[in-house]
Amino acid sequence: MVYTISNLKRVDRQLNTNTMVNTATYKVRLAKIKMTATIVSIDDDTFEGWTSVKKITLPSRITTLGYGVFAGCSSLTSVKMGRNVTTIGENVFINCSSLTSIELPLTITTLGDGVFQGCSSLTSVTLPLMITNLGDKFFYNCVSLSHVSLPPQITHLGDTAFYGCSSLRSITLPSTITSLGHGVFQGCSSLTTVTLPPEIKSLNVGLFWDCASLTSITLPSKITTIENDVFSRCAALTTIRMQGHPTAISSRAFNGCARLTTIEAPHFSTSTNFSNDSNSFQELLVDAGYTEGNPDDFLYYDGQPPSDKRDMYYDKKVWARTEGWLYRLPLCIAAEKSMKWVEMQQIFAANMPAIYEVDWLTGLPLFMMAAVGPNSDLESVYNLLKQHPLGIGTMKERKEGRGEWVQGDDVMMPLSLKEKPTDDMIARLFNWKFCMD
Repeated sequence: MVYTISNLKRVDRQLNTNTMVNTATYKVRLAKIKMTATIVSIDDDTFEGWTSVKKITLPSRITTLGYGVFAGCSSLTSVKMGRNVTTIGENVFINCSSLTSIELPLTITTLGDGVFQGCSSLTSVTLPLMITNLGDKFFYNCVSLSHVSLPPQITHLGDTAFYGCSSLRSITLPSTITSLGHGVFQGCSSLTTVTLPPEIKSLNVGLFWDCASLTSITLPSKITTIENDVFSRCAALTTIRMQGHPTAISSRAFNGCARLTTIEAPHFSTSTNFSNDSNSFQELLVDAGYTEGNPDDFLYYDGQPPSDKRDMYYDKKVWARTEGWLYRLPLCIAAEKSMKWVEMQQIFAANMPAIYEVDWLTGLPLFMMAAVGPNSDLESVYNLLKQHPLGIGTMKERKEGRGEWVQGDDVMMPLSLKEKPTDDMIARLFNWKFCMD
């Protein structure tokens, strides 16, 4: 049966009752839908569950396909779109299990989440050039998908975008990609090779979980974080090459990687066979200078890490030497918060030269910052001064107007700053500080 929709500008779910004698009959017997040029829009879920439809021709004036328009059209094999389509909403083709291929117009600029979710017969797709974001669950459980061409301007792949694409053997990720969501390639059991983009900074939870054919991978130099289960159950994985120095690594990142024998990195290397024993990887991290728990938790969360971060190990030395909020080193922040010496000492041990820092916001040496707080710890003040007794001289020089200081807006700053903040930056920061006070 062929059904032609005409003399309408808009198609919605009401066409089932307004124009058809027996909705159930048409849903299971209709083979082809053709729409005339008068139609400009199709509402959400319009053809949901029309299990007999095999071919659909969309008129050229349509610009948008709403949510789940063809959801569950399990016999659909062919869709022809007009050249004016710009937006395809969420789940438009979800569970169209007979759809093998589709040509997406170059005019499309927006694709919603889960567009091809559950399209189990889909084998290849070329995405429009102007797409910059691939939504969550975009190709979820497309078990026949073997080839995808990603557009050159894409910057993000959403959570579980390729989850369960068990026929995907390789994929080229454009260098423009800066972030990958959780579990993007989870369950891609045939994936043997992938090159990560150079600007990626974090490998999120379950990124390559159950990629059973992946044998080796190189991590770009800008990656700083490797989260839980990134490579869990990658049974064929033997070698990891880290070009940079990740500062946070989960002890569960390689769970179930029975064949993993080599991790090459500038800061550590091993030929130990992990044999599914996470303890051996924990020992490796500790030997390389990592400690369990995020050091920031001492500064901001009273030592209680979020529940999903409790298996993370951090390079405390790198952390202690990295400027954070308001260009302050962690030891400086600890002094301002009047932390107990038993905690502050751990930060000091990771970056002893920080003791000579002068806080550019207040112009105070660290022992004075620790002393002026409402909950100042006498032991911290004493030990900070003991480690840098010349800090008293710094205060004296400032009081007498000597030393290498420059005038900014409302503040004196030492010239020893690595990068002198602009007057505008200083003014904005001090306005913020006074508002908080």
